[in-house]
Amino acid sequence: MRYVRSLAPIVSTAIVLGALCWLPGPPPTRAQSDSGPSTCRIGAYLTNLHAFDPDADTFDADLWLWSVCPEADRRPLETMEFVNADEVEVLLDVIDDPSWASREIRGTFLHDWDERNFPFDHQTLQIVLEEGDEDVRRAVYEPDTANSRANPSIQLPGWRMTDFAMRGSTTTYYTTFGDPSLSAGGSSDYSRVTLEVGLARADLSGFFKLTAVVYAAFGLSLITYVIQRETTAVGPKVGLLAGALFTTAVNLVSASSALGSASGLSLVDKIHVVVIVYILLAAAVAVVSRVLEERGWEAVTIVRLNSRVGLVALISFVAVNALLIALAARGG
Repeated sequence: MRYVRSLAPIVSTAIVLGALCWLPGPPPTRAQSDSGPSTCRIGAYLTNLHAFDPDADTFDADLWLWSVCPEADRRPLETMEFVNADEVEVLLDVIDDPSWASREIRGTFLHDWDERNFPFDHQTLQIVLEEGDEDVRRAVYEPDTANSRANPSIQLPGWRMTDFAMRGSTTTYYTTFGDPSLSAGGSSDYSRVTLEVGLARADLSGFFKLTAVVYAAFGLSLITYVIQRETTAVGPKVGLLAGALFTTAVNLVSASSALGSASGLSLVDKIHVVVIVYILLAAAVAVVSRVLEERGWEAVTIVRLNSRVGLVALISFVAVNALLIALAARGG
């Protein structure tokens, strides 16, 4: 009996230890429970592009997005951020099985409409999709390039589609957003997929609409080189050139406003500037011709000089325009 009593504390301790072993431990932290990142395939079907707005630097797009994940509890379409979106509307949600979900959206997205090489400009529209909840240690996006494409019936007046691609990448933010599992003062990485649509302008009519007036103004400036002696007074010539200059200046403002080229000179702007220079040249020639006439130069000599300067102006103007257009076409 004394022996049994001596064993009682030992048995009690063993029972307690055994019970403790069977008790569930504290829940693992998020970082401890992860054996590696979960990779979800993200795809897109672009159904429409519209409402191109260079003034607001936006465009609108309608598309279907889908995700295929190895775990049923993964819902990337619900944690996804549209990085360059101004506004996004969810039109329809479809969940057909635990690992696959799709969503139809319509959104307004930001894009820098650089039209400096108009009408030879190329644009690359982007829709940037990024995981907004978990970093790359836990969630990775993989583009579904095999199934992603654009609707071939999309109508793009004045444009043609040159490229469509889905590209995966990782974005680094130089902050941890307060995540205690990361080193303080460090950075964090998030997975993203970018849908890219390449466009090339396919209509030159807009260019001729913006430049027809200014080319006409240059044509008027050429008239001053061939006016005969009877009308070589400075007044009529300067009046004609002043009208051409005013017309060019007004058209320049209109063209710059239409193209939204406040950040730099577009091809159309450069052509306007060149015309202004040639109009001022014609005005200078008119004044010099009048001075030469007052100094006794023969009218025939002055007319011949004007004709030669006018011919040089015409040839050089055509050459300068050809060079500007070639550079714009090459850099577009």
